[in-house]
Amino acid sequence: MLHRFDPQERHIHSDIWCAGTWAEQQRHPHGNDSVRARATGRPTELLDGLPGLEYGDIAIRPFHLTVDGVLFGLVPERHAEGEGEDDWAELYPDRLGFSAPWDGLYDT
Repeated sequence: MLHRFDPQERHIHSDIWCAGTWAEQQRHPHGNDSVRARATGRPTELLDGLPGLEYGDIAIRPFHLTVDGVLFGLVPERHAEGEGEDDWAELYPDRLGFSAPWDGLYDT
């Protein structure tokens, strides 16, 4: 998957695709058309197609979308006891959790 954001940190587009299943990989484990080869090649293809690609720290606003019944996004959640504001952001579907001091470190 590749999520894209505008300069104001808002989600504008997601390219989400499935390379195949583990069963397919087991049936055809080698070659350029194997699930593994497709899974490693597609992200490179997507990133190579981005104009002005630069690597660095980013900040994004929460977002979510559902594709084929699967939740994708950075979703605010509240994990602390009692009432209050959201104190957590969960990256779906990978289930990586982020919290203060919001420095990019995550919990699984």
